[in-house]
Amino acid sequence: MSLREARPFVVYGFATTHAALAAESLLKDLGIAVVPVPAPKSIGSLCGIALRVEPEEAPRAEQLLSNAGMEPTARVEMDDL
Repeated sequence: MSLREARPFVVYGFATTHAALAAESLLKDLGIAVVPVPAPKSIGSLCGIALRVEPEEAPRAEQLLSNAGMEPTARVEMDDL
């Protein structure tokens, strides 16, 4: 059995499911690799869907979301084990 190395990623939380799905669509359309994930408890009591992106894509994702007026309600950096 081999142990995987932890990989960091960034998770964005949104106030509503509609906002999360709209942000996912926008980011995918603009070439950002985004994965919908269950919202982690560490981002508070937002909707149940969060968006996960690779750390190197986070600055561009944040800029694109800001330009579209779709800024996330929460942002957290996590490790995937």
